[in-house]
Order: sequence, then C-alpha cells, then structure tokens
Amino acid sequence: MYLVNHFLDISIFGIDIPDELAASRTNAATGSGSIGAQVAICVGLYGVYPNVVLLDYFDKGSPGWSEAQNTMNGV
Repeated sequence: MYLVNHFLDISIFGIDIPDELAASRTNAATGSGSIGAQVAICVGLYGVYPNVVLLDYFDKGSPGWSEAQNTMNGV
C-alpha cells in the first residue's frame, strides 16, 4: 500500500500549522500544489500510484480529493 501525506502548512513564529485558507487549492484534483500534482510526482519517482492520500480539511474546497482518489484507484 502506498500512502502520500498531502499537507500544506504555514509557519507562524517557527511553528508549522495547517493552512486552512489554501485548503481548496491544496485539496483540488488538478493544479499547482494540488493532490493531482503530488500524485504525478509520486508516479514519476516510484512508477506507481499511491492508494491513499492523507490531507487536512477534507471538507474544504471542491470534491477534488475524492476525484483524485478515484483516479489513483482506477475507479
């Protein structure tokens, strides 16, 4: 099973916290910084799709995370 952690953090006073304001971009299926872009990096490096994506704020943005997950799993 291949797993990818797809978190976008911001640093506040040296402490990394999840960037809730960028969640809709981060959780998208395509585009810069998206789950789809991260998956493409994984496939390029390892030659396989991850099975699972961990992310923050799954309820933010479009249903991009589920679209990306379905694509990765051939659904």
